[in-house]
Amino acid sequence: MGTRLKEARIAKGFSLEDLQDLTKIQKRYLSGIENGKFDMMPGPFYVRAFIKQYAEAVDLNPDEMLELYKKEVPETELDPVQPVSSAPLRSRTIASSRNRFAEVLPKIIVALFIIVAIVAAWTFWQHRAAGPDVNDEPESDVTSIQQNNDVKPPSEGGEPGEDNETDTPPPEEEPAEPEQTQEVAFVSTNGQTSTYTLTGTEEFKLKITATGESWIIVTDQDGRELENKGMIAGETLDYDFTDQSSVRVRIGSTPNASLTINDQPLEYAVSPNEPGGVTQNIVIQFTKPQ
Repeated sequence: MGTRLKEARIAKGFSLEDLQDLTKIQKRYLSGIENGKFDMMPGPFYVRAFIKQYAEAVDLNPDEMLELYKKEVPETELDPVQPVSSAPLRSRTIASSRNRFAEVLPKIIVALFIIVAIVAAWTFWQHRAAGPDVNDEPESDVTSIQQNNDVKPPSEGGEPGEDNETDTPPPEEEPAEPEQTQEVAFVSTNGQTSTYTLTGTEEFKLKITATGESWIIVTDQDGRELENKGMIAGETLDYDFTDQSSVRVRIGSTPNASLTINDQPLEYAVSPNEPGGVTQNIVIQFTKPQ
């Protein structure tokens, strides 16, 4: 198997450094695959993932290479079971904060209700204490006020008592600003890389969910690698990239991984079932509203 992969690499004109840049697999692991030194790998799962990416990069059938690998390595070393990693610390922290908030919320509601009741009672009492007593006013003053209200002031150029109507246009209502709506739009595909834009929202929260075995590499806008790990079915990764302008996610097995942006599922522009759609790079460019 290693010989066939190496011959295909040389036929493509790739050096180990070129293949390292293309697959993001360290050169020493690529050399180990070519020379059959699988004991230097992190584990059997990673060996299969590396072989699959290597084969796709040099246009060989990944399944055929994996079958050759199984024939070359004893079954005792082919352990497909991977330990389930603990949930990310970020998810546990959020869950703990929500639980504490749920415990405190009823107390906050009761306290607000008491404060509103006290303010309403105080306002009502102030209004009663400051209001004048109509019965204490002299009767003559009440009569005079009523007579004055019956007499209309003279209008300019008219007789006393005539209505002075003025045509005052009603104030114009300002048009309401349209509500912003989140939009995830596909831009283009270049090789294994598909680019999308995220607009119409103030936040950028990304969730990666594995439905089977896959390999995930997450890189931020500055090119820093935030995640490089294998995932198994049921495992999730949560990130808050609100302060980032772009994010890159490399998926080793796209059919076994799904992406969600602010609870909106991302639809792959290149179908995972198409040739070349198994391993994809997803680039998301985020632009906040002005």
